[in-house]
Amino acid sequence: MSVIMMKIIRQLVSAILAGVMISLGGTVFLASESRAVGAIFFSLGLTVILLYGLLLFTGKTAYLLENRPSYIPYLLLIWVGNLIGTLLTGLMVGYAKPALAQTAEQLCTAKLAQSPWQTLALGALCGVLVYIAVDYFRSDKDKKAFSKYLLVFTCVPVFILCGFEHSVADMFYFAASSSHLLLSVSGIVYILLVSAGNLVGAVVFHTVRRFALK
Repeated sequence: MSVIMMKIIRQLVSAILAGVMISLGGTVFLASESRAVGAIFFSLGLTVILLYGLLLFTGKTAYLLENRPSYIPYLLLIWVGNLIGTLLTGLMVGYAKPALAQTAEQLCTAKLAQSPWQTLALGALCGVLVYIAVDYFRSDKDKKAFSKYLLVFTCVPVFILCGFEHSVADMFYFAASSSHLLLSVSGIVYILLVSAGNLVGAVVFHTVRRFALK
């Protein structure tokens, strides 16, 4: 097996694991009687991803414009890996916990009732918050710095409680739903819209921030 192929496989596996971690955070949110408590513990997924250096789509999109065109297939590979991880975990959770599958179904039905522009806007706002948490965490080289963990455990609950849309989390909710909406045309279209929103929000905020601070 070539070195390039091995690298691609490792990246795909890393992205799959990241999808699993976001799914575990989503499971906590579905299982929690309190939205606030569920939103806080959802942060565990992103924290583990950052600590282990796993590949998450929403954590990589902001840097699209400052990379070569080859960065686009790299992002697509991460997106596919995240999708596989959330699909596998979502199907398992939905099967093992039918009550959570019903909760996910209700959540996803409400999401599908949004207009495409609402979905894009909510995705963009989420992209900004995830970018802030991820970029600051990675830029702070002090592994014991409390501030970078605090930012993760602030930004994540904020985007959840505000109802902003995170593409990878939504992949899990749609996969875990009782009717497996992730496998439907409407589900895929919705996820693509959220993904586009996440990307636009992160790219614009990152670009403007760098311009303003020069």
